[in-house]
Amino acid sequence: MPGIRLFGRRFNFASDDLTIPSLIDLTLRLPFLVTFIVFRIKDESPDSTCPSSFYTGYFYPLLSVYTAITILCVFMFWISLRGTPVKNTRPRRRMSVLIYMRLFLVLIDISINIMGLITMIRVFKMCAIILRATIVTTIALSWSVAISLFIILAFFIDLTGFVTAEKKWEMRIKIIFCCGQGYGGQSSDTKNIVKTLQYLFDDERFDLVPSDVAAGLILLQQEDVQEERSINIIQHVPLELLKEGLYYNSYAQSAFGWFSLAYHYRLTFLPRILCAMRFRTIGFCCGCCCCGGGTCSSCCQHPDSANDPCGSQYATLAYLLRKQKPVILYANFLAAFHHAPFYIAADNEKKTIVVSIRGTLSATDILTDINAVEDALETELFGSGYCHSGMHSTAKYILDDISIRLVDIFTKYPDYTLVLCGYSLGAGIASILAILLKSKYPHLKCYGMAMPGAVLSEDLAVATRDFIYSYVVDVDMITRASIRSLEHLRDRIIDALHTCNRSKMRLLTMTLVQALTKRRQAFHSMNHQSQTLIDDSLTNSMTTTGGNFSISPTVVTSHSGERAHLVIPGTIVHLYSTERVGLFSRKISYRAGISTYNQFCQFIVHPRMWLDHFPASYSTALTDVIENYDQIST
Repeated sequence: MPGIRLFGRRFNFASDDLTIPSLIDLTLRLPFLVTFIVFRIKDESPDSTCPSSFYTGYFYPLLSVYTAITILCVFMFWISLRGTPVKNTRPRRRMSVLIYMRLFLVLIDISINIMGLITMIRVFKMCAIILRATIVTTIALSWSVAISLFIILAFFIDLTGFVTAEKKWEMRIKIIFCCGQGYGGQSSDTKNIVKTLQYLFDDERFDLVPSDVAAGLILLQQEDVQEERSINIIQHVPLELLKEGLYYNSYAQSAFGWFSLAYHYRLTFLPRILCAMRFRTIGFCCGCCCCGGGTCSSCCQHPDSANDPCGSQYATLAYLLRKQKPVILYANFLAAFHHAPFYIAADNEKKTIVVSIRGTLSATDILTDINAVEDALETELFGSGYCHSGMHSTAKYILDDISIRLVDIFTKYPDYTLVLCGYSLGAGIASILAILLKSKYPHLKCYGMAMPGAVLSEDLAVATRDFIYSYVVDVDMITRASIRSLEHLRDRIIDALHTCNRSKMRLLTMTLVQALTKRRQAFHSMNHQSQTLIDDSLTNSMTTTGGNFSISPTVVTSHSGERAHLVIPGTIVHLYSTERVGLFSRKISYRAGISTYNQFCQFIVHPRMWLDHFPASYSTALTDVIENYDQIST
């Protein structure tokens, strides 16, 4: 930081990012330089075979270039280690000149290899075999390094100045997600995504490169794990709500299909999926069978599923739900932009109709996540508000697909109630779908595991506390991800880099090792809020049949700015740990409490902020709290 400027253009790397590339270049070339010198000394013997033309036409020029490159790499390595990321960049002011010199030596290296190729071919067989092998390797290395350098420069060049800011982000989206199945590149949705990315990254106040973000996160991690932090718990969680969460968590995770099977059964994944598919060939099927009248239909697709021609995904889903033994009524496995796979199942034990929606798994799902502008949401029961645009579009797609099916299903299962569940992106979609269906199905419940941090506006989030339950594990970063929290994180990174007095390489090595190995404290204390927030008499009012309890709404805080503030919806069940937790901590003891959405409006930079989002963390946390519930409550 700031990005280095070459040839009058900005590039997305800084002058202190060349430490490791220079070290790699030096490591690759130094052995060859030593080998050349050793063989030249040995070749002075009377039985020398290489003629003098070989040395004057190829060997000496190449040796000179290698010597110059080695010396230059040492200087680049040393200079890139000097100064700080922002406050003291003057010691690295000559780095651009060194890069120009390095590129010039690359051109000379290529020229020597081309010009000396004829000479080398003529006398190649006269030299020792070891020297011949070394020379061939150096030629391959020179061309590889040259091609790599020019590819890196082309990849890291900032497109600002060539195209408009909107076109720049649109090009990046299309390049990255061009192979995303089902991404049609709709202009309105693309503009929404571009609007979000511009809001976060195209700001004149800062000049960040990727390594700056990594260094800033390490600095913030040091700050966050040392800062005194409190958790505001407004109510203890009824045991039944925890059990319901664990039960429907299995439905939410099973929507991932083969990924869930591979995640939970890493060593036995292949035989299990072959068993689930009854040993049909994975990825290949008979395609379609010609039936009467010349029409074609899928050979292996289950009649109650869609977009699964080989039947593999339906078979995997049935295998994952073998313990619950539900009746799978319908499954749609279409994964596309604003189209999330989901399934409907009848759970005979709980007497519920479960609609489970898959979370983020594909590139198009990431696009749905990024489409985070606010959509107006009109509801019959809760008035108007705002919601996540990408999730809203997906929820409407699912609603169109299941509306008539649900009517037929409840005609067949009149005594059953409707439950929506999902994981991560699927949880956010399920919560919006729950609002759209609540007027038709008053007993509807929604269980969202790893609920994203920006789903509904504050008024709707408070109004849905009686039927939407959002589960959050400790410092899960996705449950804190929103436009506002990302903007705040960006500003914190900039401030941390401005006050940093260490080199970036020191941060990315020594400090990172400490962050990975030391056990860190995520939270230090708990604060129980006053009785004005809740009605304590409702703490244990949850029954095993309905699983319903209510919390009096808190005062909705006002927010400034043009953008609506989207937060976690419903009742938030926070599964937290007060122990010292590190990245590789195995046995973690959890507690549970009901918290408010304003506790998840900022990122907590912690080594486990990503691991806490994994499905295993939610299963482990819920199981641990349930097993130790009596001890915790006392």
